[in-house]
Amino acid sequence: MPEALSGISFVLALLFYGAASALFFLDVARSRTRLPSAADFAGFGAGPHHHHHDPAARPSSAAAPASRHAPLLLGLGALGHATYVTLASFVARVCPVHSMHFMLSVASLFAIGVYLVARRRFRIDALGLLIGPLGLAFLLGTFFLGKPHAEPKLSPLFIAAHVMANLLGIALFLLAGASAALYLVQEKRLKQKRHVERMGGLPPLDTLDRAVHRFLSAGFPLLTLGIITGTYWAHRLEMGNTEEVMRAIFGYATWLLIALVLLLRAAAGWRGRRAAYGTIAGLACAAAVLVIYLVRPAVGLGG
Repeated sequence: MPEALSGISFVLALLFYGAASALFFLDVARSRTRLPSAADFAGFGAGPHHHHHDPAARPSSAAAPASRHAPLLLGLGALGHATYVTLASFVARVCPVHSMHFMLSVASLFAIGVYLVARRRFRIDALGLLIGPLGLAFLLGTFFLGKPHAEPKLSPLFIAAHVMANLLGIALFLLAGASAALYLVQEKRLKQKRHVERMGGLPPLDTLDRAVHRFLSAGFPLLTLGIITGTYWAHRLEMGNTEEVMRAIFGYATWLLIALVLLLRAAAGWRGRRAAYGTIAGLACAAAVLVIYLVRPAVGLGG
């Protein structure tokens, strides 16, 4: 009976977390802010009316509020998650304080609780973009932790989904990183007030910034899918394999940096230069994951 209830609570938590994460992401992806034009840079530093500490971005409208249903779905997911962790600890006979993944699940539940209480008071609705997928990833990590270490043969479709999600996500981040680098080059030229015809045919700043945002918005769900499917191999982290741990660290760092770029764009109007630097940093972490795979390839087809 506890095992059946545990399975039901897991499926419900999975569905609620997934729906909440999708709604939070759609809210952030729809955010709109204004970027300075070439005319703004022409007057940069010209007088008291042009004091821009960072000409990167200024919000022209408030960030889109989280969907009314997203926090409710997140709360229901957390309830199912807590039920699953409680029941699974008895079924798998794993003490939560002795397992890294159970502890991370508990920590994510506390984070969700604090977020749900504080989101209206401190206007932090956009944080749901981080909280939802993290809860989902830790839920799956706890689920796979209780499975035997002898891995059954995986479906080719599952492996293909994991690999293609990561590869396509990194490809889109590469395009975002290239757009971000061009943005920094174009911004520097505008600050130096070089003539427009000498710009080498680079697109306007607003076009480059939109390209960064669109590539990140398209790649973020793919990387999230890669992170989530990769939790199947979560038990390897418990074995202390340095290679696995480093891949996980850089993988989560990539996801976190990209999520922060999208989050701060929606919540604080961070665009332009700051978004470009964050994008390039996320791309560097993704490159580190690829280097680890290439230099010391994993045994078999694991995450």
